[in-house]
Amino acid sequence: MTLTSAGRDDLDPASPAAAPAPAPRAAADSRGPTPPFEWLRRAAAGLYLAVLGWHLVRRGVPLERAQVLAWIMVALVITTVGRPGGGARAVVKDWVPLGVVLAAYDLSRGISDTLGMPIQKESLVGLERLLFGGTVPSVWAQERLDAFTGPTRWWELPIALLYFSHFVTAFILLGVLWARRRDHFKAFRRRFLTLTAAGLATYMLLPGAPPWMASRDGLIGPIQRGPLRGFRLIGVDISGAFIRYGARFSNPVAALPSLHVGWAAIIALYLCRLSPRWAWPLLALYPLGMGVALVVAGEHYVVDVTMGMAYALVVMLGWNWWERRRAEPVR
Repeated sequence: MTLTSAGRDDLDPASPAAAPAPAPRAAADSRGPTPPFEWLRRAAAGLYLAVLGWHLVRRGVPLERAQVLAWIMVALVITTVGRPGGGARAVVKDWVPLGVVLAAYDLSRGISDTLGMPIQKESLVGLERLLFGGTVPSVWAQERLDAFTGPTRWWELPIALLYFSHFVTAFILLGVLWARRRDHFKAFRRRFLTLTAAGLATYMLLPGAPPWMASRDGLIGPIQRGPLRGFRLIGVDISGAFIRYGARFSNPVAALPSLHVGWAAIIALYLCRLSPRWAWPLLALYPLGMGVALVVAGEHYVVDVTMGMAYALVVMLGWNWWERRRAEPVR
């Protein structure tokens, strides 16, 4: 009988196969030593959560975009340090463009004032009345709901949650995509920055006053502002933080288009790429709900809301076309 290679190895005392099998290690040793960065990561994560909790209790929920970006960037550094493609350098490289565009967005009121473009007030009121038979939907809704006066009603909480989500949702999605799928992070970032830049350009060239400002100037009926009042129902009041943020950074004539709705729409449209078809109607509820909340709160006209959705759709379709043309689809 001719021995196979395996058979000769078995009979050869010098072969590895003939050597006695090593004793099994204890179950605890099978996991191996904890990587050096893991201890650092755990300690940093604990410190991060403690500082964040202190900030939420003492300073309130961060609304300024720079603060939100900073919190997310630090979290990403902690969770990816020591891993391929992670760490502070990678986070700064990918997230700085976001900070630059958003800083310009926050300073857009000053840019608009410098250009001296006329603020659209009567024209927006006239267009809204033309579309809705002489009625301004924000005034109509607030009259029937007796909105934002007296005791806080249950429906004010969904409005507050939707309104507040504008300040954090896009950045949380960007953070998750950066940590899990860098290709999708870059694809969504392109769309998000393009949409924001388009809105910024419109604000500079065509600044538009929201319904509450038109009401203050006597152009339409009374409008009560209180988009975040609903948080009182759960024992949270961030109106003070919102007022401070508005005084420092908010552009009160950045109504046309509504980037509250535009950002919500671009989030929903991009998530449709990553979700099964049955989830698409649920995702569509986000920008639609945001639009209703903004109109009821007197923060935007229906015209602003529609324009924000249109901007998002054009940006999404434009980047989809460009990626197909360059044969670089993101799946």
